[in-house]
Amino acid sequence: MKTCEEITYERLKSLIIGNRLPQGEFLSQRKLAESVGATIVTLRSSLRLLENDGLLENIPKWGVRIPVPDEKSIQDRYYVRELLEVGAVDKMLDNHDPAIRDILEKKAAECDKVKLIDEADYLKFARIHADLHLAITQLSGNELLSRELNRLNFRSMMLSNSQHAWAAHNEVYSDSYHRDFIQTLFNSSRAEALEAVREHIRDGCKWELITLQKNREALQKHPKVI
Repeated sequence: MKTCEEITYERLKSLIIGNRLPQGEFLSQRKLAESVGATIVTLRSSLRLLENDGLLENIPKWGVRIPVPDEKSIQDRYYVRELLEVGAVDKMLDNHDPAIRDILEKKAAECDKVKLIDEADYLKFARIHADLHLAITQLSGNELLSRELNRLNFRSMMLSNSQHAWAAHNEVYSDSYHRDFIQTLFNSSRAEALEAVREHIRDGCKWELITLQKNREALQKHPKVI
């Protein structure tokens, strides 16, 4: 059974991912508590979890707010992710255990099965997609790489990737996109495999930046009335 803190955390995360809370504005904790049916004490515990996920930022003497993404913050996150994952794949390819490929192909197939239709699908895809990439770092055998990717708030990053990149642009990807990616890692030369990782990650970054620009243009044409 889930605790009150866990329930509140999930409800707030759903509001954030669903764009039902304003970005860049300091949020009233009283109103947030009322909206999710929680006490202030429970709410504050859940807010700390969301802060750890990178979905909220706490500004001393001001309060909490949803950070507004910009080009630099998106590019910086993806740059660090690329360094970590390329290093993880490089290490993983030294391990010739056939079970590794089997594990990753199954996780890739799970990603490709998800049909992105509504918010629940994006949340599910974000979880499965994160599991696939975290598995790569875990299977590299280098615990530091895996730990550092988690410290990047990787699951939060995959939520953003699902919401901003895949939600708007999944129609450009094939139904076997992730399976093809994993097969490339094992069927190509090491240099080609590492380049495939770079392209895979840079592709996600590209679509997030495109979506950011489109959202800005839409907001300029139709400003939100708060």
